[in-house]
Amino acid sequence: MKDPLTGEEFEPRRSNQRFASAENRIKYHNDIANKNRKENAFVDKALKQNRMILDKYMEGKGKCSFHEEFLKGAEYDIETFNGMCYTKQGTGYLLYNYILIFEKPYIHVYRENRS
Repeated sequence: MKDPLTGEEFEPRRSNQRFASAENRIKYHNDIANKNRKENAFVDKALKQNRMILDKYMEGKGKCSFHEEFLKGAEYDIETFNGMCYTKQGTGYLLYNYILIFEKPYIHVYRENRS
């Protein structure tokens, strides 16, 4: 059998063994994870920054409204979110456990607490 990481031939000791060694298996999967992290970094960084900003201003609150310029001043990227939903107030934009509803010039933010 051939090791997917190194291409070396080896005799597997188990029927489901794919790698010549545990080190090769770990390096192979770490390389894939690192590649995925690098490819997604431009979106993930903005999502995490937005969540940190909302966490800061929404501490202890379930819902709050912010002026769009206030959030922009806090370096919130209003064009980055990770989902959409429909609410009674209109289209909601999801950012992790937050729902944002844009009603110019305000952004209404609702936090869903899940334990």
